[in-house]
Amino acid sequence: MTAVLERPWAYSAFEVEVAATVRLSMRFIRITLRGDALRSFAEWGLDQRIKLVLPLPGGGLADFGLLDEPTPHPSDWYTRWKELDETERNVLRTYTPAAIRADDGEIDVDVYLHTPAGPASAWAASARPGDRLVVTGPDRRMGWTGYGLHWHPGSARRVLLVADETAYPAARNIVSALPDGVVADVMVDAAAPADDLLSPHVVSPHRAHRIDREDAGGLERAVAAWADATADLPRDEVYVWLAGESGTVTSLRRLLTGRFGVPKDRVSFLGYWREGGPLVG
Repeated sequence: MTAVLERPWAYSAFEVEVAATVRLSMRFIRITLRGDALRSFAEWGLDQRIKLVLPLPGGGLADFGLLDEPTPHPSDWYTRWKELDETERNVLRTYTPAAIRADDGEIDVDVYLHTPAGPASAWAASARPGDRLVVTGPDRRMGWTGYGLHWHPGSARRVLLVADETAYPAARNIVSALPDGVVADVMVDAAAPADDLLSPHVVSPHRAHRIDREDAGGLERAVAAWADATADLPRDEVYVWLAGESGTVTSLRRLLTGRFGVPKDRVSFLGYWREGGPLVG
């Protein structure tokens, strides 16, 4: 039996430690995670979804089976995690790596520091080299499965990317890899211009549109204007990628598929966080 067949699930748990932290802006910190296990991390896609399993307040990992070898299916470990008291289980948060250096056993994760700080923001702000945690992510030993990827533009020639701060790393990865002949409008949902780490990566023929979060309804109006401007294009030439706060991206998808008739399979959406509470699923 091959190594691929011996692993029952597309993702694995990787034990890592903080190798370095760098402040990128007032509210962004880049955390480099290192571990020998990351040499098996798969560099599958541009918006690859991973989870950080943050250490308990006293350090370490609760016993819910995550580090069993091979990593069990989430129907096992996630169910056991949910059964634990909230005060006795590790916090899970979703991110996309800003960079993957599997051969070196490293990934970079850019963390936006929310105010007020949630558990992930508080952990990132105080993280120091040597701090240990766990990452769940794709495992190259599984071969290609595509799990955790949302960017599927097909043959689209006009694309819309909408990203708030939590989605900037994924959007940067996507913009950097757009092929010739594709034109992208990138709507940067930003609370503060100083933390806009996305717009500088958007170069001609693509266009960046910074939307001030204080402008109530500004993001919805901008998305609606884009939908109007592209209404005459064949639907298979249009593709939309929405990522950020869960309620916001769900609302924008509903707007595009309902009012503007964009086919659901031409709109991908990913929630990294939820206003007012955790998003852990």
